Amino acid sequence: MTRTEYLNRIKEARSRFLDRGSLPEGVLHEPILRSWTRCANTGLSVSLQPQLEPITSQALEDLREQNSRLVSQARPEMENLQTQIIGTQGIVVLTDAAGTILHALGDPAFLTKAQRVALQPGVSWREENTGTNAIGTAIVEKDPVFVTGGEHYFEQNAFLGCSASPILDPYGEILGVLDVSGDYRQTQEHTMALVRMSAQMIENRMCSVMCTKDITLHFHTRPEFIGTLWEGIAVFSPDGKLQAANSNGLLQLGLNDAKYNNMEFDSVFEGSLPALLDVAKRTLPHSVPFMMHGGHRLYVKVEPGIAKLESGGRSSVDERSAKEHRPDLHMLDVLDTGDAQMQKVITSVKKVLGREIPILIEGETGTGKELLAKAIHSAGRRGKGPFVAINCASIPEGLIEAELFGYEEGAFTGAKRKGVQGKILQANGGTLFLDEIGEMPHQLQARLLRVLQEREIIPLGSGKGIPVDIALVSATNRNLHEHVAKGLFREDLYYRLNGLRVTLPSLRDRSDLEILAERILQEESETSVTLHMETIRLLQRHPWRGNIRQLRNVLRVALAFLDGANEIKVSHLPEDFVMEFSGNKSVPAQNEGNLGNSLEDAESALIRQTLLDYDGNITAAAKQLGISRATLYRKIKTS
Repeated sequence: MTRTEYLNRIKEARSRFLDRGSLPEGVLHEPILRSWTRCANTGLSVSLQPQLEPITSQALEDLREQNSRLVSQARPEMENLQTQIIGTQGIVVLTDAAGTILHALGDPAFLTKAQRVALQPGVSWREENTGTNAIGTAIVEKDPVFVTGGEHYFEQNAFLGCSASPILDPYGEILGVLDVSGDYRQTQEHTMALVRMSAQMIENRMCSVMCTKDITLHFHTRPEFIGTLWEGIAVFSPDGKLQAANSNGLLQLGLNDAKYNNMEFDSVFEGSLPALLDVAKRTLPHSVPFMMHGGHRLYVKVEPGIAKLESGGRSSVDERSAKEHRPDLHMLDVLDTGDAQMQKVITSVKKVLGREIPILIEGETGTGKELLAKAIHSAGRRGKGPFVAINCASIPEGLIEAELFGYEEGAFTGAKRKGVQGKILQANGGTLFLDEIGEMPHQLQARLLRVLQEREIIPLGSGKGIPVDIALVSATNRNLHEHVAKGLFREDLYYRLNGLRVTLPSLRDRSDLEILAERILQEESETSVTLHMETIRLLQRHPWRGNIRQLRNVLRVALAFLDGANEIKVSHLPEDFVMEFSGNKSVPAQNEGNLGNSLEDAESALIRQTLLDYDGNITAAAKQLGISRATLYRKIKTS
């Protein structure tokens, strides 16, 4: 049945429904049929127009505050999704668990049209009020839903084509809904797949931020897929009980929703949880291989969380020993791979360990600022305490205060019962890492300065100070001294943060790139893999705007393309990476020609193999290849 034929059959079904009050079988998709039936049973009349009035601006602000974590974690995925639908006259919508729109991004022309049906922040799209629609129906079905044209219960919404996917928390409860809505005549078939993938990424992000008190495992059978849409996530309590897992995690562990409740760690894995934590600490932040029962191997990356494993009945001698924690310099030494600039940074850091001196790390994006911060934490006397990181640039300005300082019960409308503990208090006894500190709103800088001076915090809605004992590490990719001169950053806070300032060198300025690449290959590959000499020369001449993070991603993709080989050639590298390289003026012309020929020879085979690996899924294959969907379609036609 063509799309036009299906839409015509919907019109006929609607007419029959209005005239006779019955629905023909086999016409509507099952979720739509169930929704129409629910709407009719609750007394909604299709002849009436729903009254969709937005809540007040203050109520919307309170609702956004209540859902601050969801908004902050969803925003990057919404922006990425928006770039995927440019030109379709569509908008990306995020709602809370009840279907009230929190945030919307999209085509300005369509936004004006969408506002006619109140598809805007503050409006509730619950099914019982607005009839069959993707947002409300996805909440009821607890499953992704596509609603197009006349499938909408109310005719005024029939110009819409909407793809919605619920966003679930680690325990299977709905946190909100991600939706793309547009003109139903321009709806693209791949939009639902994009929405589902984006919702899964938001769920993965939320799993990490909601389970900071427990031990979170990120895993996959292939290490390059950790941190991607396809990674498994499982959350264990400090005593080894499985608390939650995402759908990919359950699949890889061979579990289902009914079976995993309070399952023990050692009933799934061959080793113990303390053993995994011990190994992971030495290899932080990289993944480690860990065996499941039956000989199945997973690569696991560990986030230890705030809680610590404690042996029962610890004696006073043991307690004194814990307090007299001797620095573990292993992680700092791991970062020393022979570059003179890095050696200078590490030597400087070692000299101030245990002296309560705040450290400010400067460096370009991707140079490893958080990795250094974690190594400093591990080596310091608070190494057994929590390491709590907060990215000051990723949290909306209106939410960062509650995120940092927490709030008391009743601090504002929608505040959770018993309040929420802020990041600073979560870091008590450990290290607080403030990434992108230069992006902190100016009005909050004074509050942070007071915390650092008084060593206590006052949560929102509270008049009582709470003592805190933290080590402070900050990072920025900006020149904070220039920010101070321009009045964009408080001078007194700058000098409070700048106890020791170290600058991480960019990858293009380091002498140890080949050693770094070899170490990454050892961490990411199950077998011994080497670099072809031409590949080494290419890596050494690349501008590396993304630094070490870019290097790791490039090598991960290359490993995925090896297909059983044990040497990475230029043809295994991502196309956009080589294109960026070939545009670099420092590359000799003859090398550029060689690189182009190498790619041309291997390109068709790579595309075919990648499409086979992803069962013909264009979106997933394009993402794996590092190119856009449009580019992949073009290459398929010409290959």
